[in-house]
Amino acid sequence: MIRSMTGFGQGEARSDEYSVQIEVKSVNHRYLDLFFRIPRQYSPLEEAMRSEIAGRIARGRVEVMLTVEEFGNKERIVHINDGLLQAYLQAIAAVKGEMGSEEVPSLSLILSLPGLLEVDEPPLDFEELQRITLEAMGFALDGVERMRVAEGRRLSADLQDKVEQLEQLCLQLAKLAPQVVEDYRGRLRERLEELLDGTTITEERLLGEVAIFADRASIDEELVRMASHLQQFRETLQTKEPVGRKLDFLVQEMNREVNTIGSKGNNVHIAGHVVTMKSVLEKIREQIQNIE
Repeated sequence: MIRSMTGFGQGEARSDEYSVQIEVKSVNHRYLDLFFRIPRQYSPLEEAMRSEIAGRIARGRVEVMLTVEEFGNKERIVHINDGLLQAYLQAIAAVKGEMGSEEVPSLSLILSLPGLLEVDEPPLDFEELQRITLEAMGFALDGVERMRVAEGRRLSADLQDKVEQLEQLCLQLAKLAPQVVEDYRGRLRERLEELLDGTTITEERLLGEVAIFADRASIDEELVRMASHLQQFRETLQTKEPVGRKLDFLVQEMNREVNTIGSKGNNVHIAGHVVTMKSVLEKIREQIQNIE
């Protein structure tokens, strides 16, 4: 069964040291495009999360937000970047000299200067943190997959209906096709009688001209290929693998056949059916843009 590329899921896992919450949302995209919002100190977890996502999602833009809570009293050491402090003080003194100011910068101002205070974080238990992160990721991806599958069912039902519409239109075209030749035969006879004005028209000559036209105007091959494409489309909807690109290719091929039918049909009723078929194919094309 096909799957949509739209989904959302949340997951949480915890241990004695950490609590991890993950949100994953996905939307349609031509390829698999991953975007992470991760606090800098936990960035080493990204590679493992990428691998986990790639194992379960083939296409789509996937956004991941990671939140980690650490438990326990872990010692953190704060120290001053002395070199940076001296550089700041020199810059402040230069500015004061230029302005002729005697103002003394406050301690709060100096301590708020970027990068002046550095914090030594306690070492992470990376193996434990990665374990529960992947556990939370699994729960989040389960939610994403449930939503993508549910949306896929709705898309599949709608596409099946549209395929049936196209099949019915093809049957109507097959019934109209012989009438095109008959109409041409009548128009040709009238035209030749006008031109020849009383001269007898041989049946052989008339049949020869009609045969040439019938060969040029025949849409049998296009209808056979359309039937094949529609059958492949139906079968593809039932597969479990990602099929969005294949469906897109089949729609392009069907559009090509319909355009050819329109150029060869030379009949107002056929032209009406061709317009309807193009409209249905465009709706199908829009729908499959969100199929994985």
